[in-house]
This record gives sequence, C-alpha cells and structure tokens, in this order.
Amino acid sequence: MLPLRVLALLLSLSAFARAGALTFEEAEKDMLAANPQAVSAALDLEAARLRVTAARAGFYPSFAASASYTRSGAQGLPAGDSYGYGFSGSQPLFSPSLPAALRSARASLRSAEAAYDRAASALRYQLKSAFADLLNARETIKLSEETLKRRAENLELIRLKYQAGRENKAALLETEAALKTAQWQHARYGKNLRLLERKLNRLLGRSARSEAPGLALALPPEPPEEFSAFEQRLKNHHSLRSARAGLDSAGASVDGAKSARLPEASASGAYRWAGSDWPASLNSWSLGASLSLPLFSAGRLSSNLSAAKAALRSSEADLKDAEDAVYLGAEDAFLSWREARAYLDVAKSSLDAAEARGWLVRKQYLAGQASYFEWRNVEEQLINEQNQYLAAGRGLITSHAAFIQALGE
Repeated sequence: MLPLRVLALLLSLSAFARAGALTFEEAEKDMLAANPQAVSAALDLEAARLRVTAARAGFYPSFAASASYTRSGAQGLPAGDSYGYGFSGSQPLFSPSLPAALRSARASLRSAEAAYDRAASALRYQLKSAFADLLNARETIKLSEETLKRRAENLELIRLKYQAGRENKAALLETEAALKTAQWQHARYGKNLRLLERKLNRLLGRSARSEAPGLALALPPEPPEEFSAFEQRLKNHHSLRSARAGLDSAGASVDGAKSARLPEASASGAYRWAGSDWPASLNSWSLGASLSLPLFSAGRLSSNLSAAKAALRSSEADLKDAEDAVYLGAEDAFLSWREARAYLDVAKSSLDAAEARGWLVRKQYLAGQASYFEWRNVEEQLINEQNQYLAAGRGLITSHAAFIQALGE
C-alpha cells in the first residue's frame, strides 16, 4: 500500500523542483521565442508598427531625384545626346485623409497587439496544461509501479494460499489477470508519457524526438470567495482591446469617407537641368500649389460614408457583445476553479478513507477474517482513489490555467 506521505507529494508539484528542472517561467520564455505561432504573431505586430510609421510619414514633405539620358539620330545625320536630371519635392497642406489613415493604422496596431496577447495567452494555457499533464503522467507511472509491485505480492500470496488449500482457483486466476492488466496499463501509461513529452517539446519549439526536461510547477493559489476581485483585470482583456481597436478602425473609416468630400491642397517644387551637353545645359525650376475638390461621383462618396457608418454601428455592437462574453467566460472559469479546489479536498478525504479501509481489510484477510472478494474490491477502490487524487490535482492546475486565460493573461 502506498504510504500517505508519498501520496501527499503526488499533488505538491512544487516539490518536484530540483537542480536543472525547467520552471514554467523559463519554459514560457523559450516558448514565446521559438514557437511558430508566437513568432508569427510577433512578426504581424512588427508589421503593424511599421505601417503606423508609414502612415505618419504622409504628413512630412517628400523629395525625389530623377535623371535621364537619351541618344538619338537620323539617317545621314550624326547621333546626338540629351540629358535630363533634377530634384522635386512636395508637401501636403490640407489633406483630411491623412489623419484618418494614421488613426486606422494605429487601430490596426492595437488590434495586432491584442492578437499577439491572444496567441500568447492560448500558448500559456497549452504550456500549463502540458506541464500538468506531463507531471501527472510521470507520477502515474510511479503509482503504476507501486501497483505492479503490490499486484505481484498479492499473486504470490494467493498462490501460497491456493497451494495450501485455503483459497480457490478462481481467486488465483483473477489475481493473475489483475497483474497482467496492471502490466498492460503500465505500458499504456508509458506510451501516453512519451506522447506528452513530444507535445511539450513541440510547444517549446524543440525537436519532438529530444528528451523532455525535468519540470517544476508551483501549485495554484487558493481561490477567493468572490469573482469581483478580478473584474478590474478584465478591462485589459485582449478581446476587449481588439473590439475597441475595431471600433476605432471603423471610426477612422467614417472619417476617411467624410474626408473624400473635402478639398485637398498641396505644394510642390522642382528644379531641372535638360539639354544635349552635360553638365553645361539649360535649367528650369517651378514652384506651385494645387487644390482639388470633388464635384460629382455618381453617389460613390455618399455610399461609402453610409457603409462606413453602418460598419461603425456594427463595431459598437461587437464591443458590447465582447464585454458580455468576456465577463461570463471569466466568471464561469472562476467557478470551475473553485469547484476543482473543492473536489481536491473530496478526493483527498476519499483517498484517506480508502487507504485506511485497504489496510484494515488486508490485515483481516491475512487473518482469515475477510474473504478474497472483499479484499479484491477494496484493492480496486484504493487504486481508483489514488488515480482520482492525481486527476484532481491535474484538474486544479488546468482549471486555474483556464481561468487565467479567461482573464486574457
């Protein structure tokens, strides 16, 4: 029978920390640096930042240099060269579309930031689940080894009783079958462990065939009584920030549609040399300003404005829906976390009772005061309770991780 002090360590995952063990914080850093999903989201974020820089550059003057060379001739005449080179520049004076474009780019940047946080939050949940699953699988292997040892001892005990004529053949055969089942189960646990190690390696951007590191994971904190303690943290949820960015982008589209009806003005200048002899050639220069005002567009401008306003109203509804969905999802995850914590106490009490009952019935069986079938049932119940206790510990960790993800973190 597995000692209670050992079972107490099966859930205390922080006790697994040892020299060289990979902590969750270290694994998270490695994952966000190497995981393809995280890398893709980071590159999208960088692209959005560069688009903001490009949109801001529209407010500043632009300059260009040009040069040309032509050699031409006609039959019976010598060929001639012509050159042209110069500089030009322009500066927007009044362009309502530029602020709208910059506002749209900034909204896209905030949306990309929210998308990166969403991807990172999902990956953190996957990583925490992988940690919990792998630690659970390793402890299940240890528990399975204890079970195999106990099954073998039970078989030897029943065989001696059978040879002495104190036990029937059915009990012997059942005990042999129980040992073989435990051996098969142990092999299956080993396979599941390998699959979980490959999953963790993939999350960390490592080769799936590499050996998984030792892990160290702290237990979740005790949940508070009320969900209201976390409501302020929901305001920075990536879904809400994405919805707000969508609303700002829709507002920028409305501004852009309005600006299409307004005049635009710009100033320009140029200095140019041209001729057939370089560098001694004629030069010219020009300075000027331009103004444009749309007069007729066959309803295109008004339709674009109406469509932009409709999209703005849709974005407002999306934001309201996101606020409700985020709050309800986080509250549900909080209640599941509390439920998992309460179930851990239930599993611990059931394990203590099964352990005490198993010890008593085993002593009674050895003393001839209990039947084999009663002892077998108690053994099965103890093994089930041990597995349930491990599962409850894993469930507590994953439920807390799901709650943190529901907070958008």
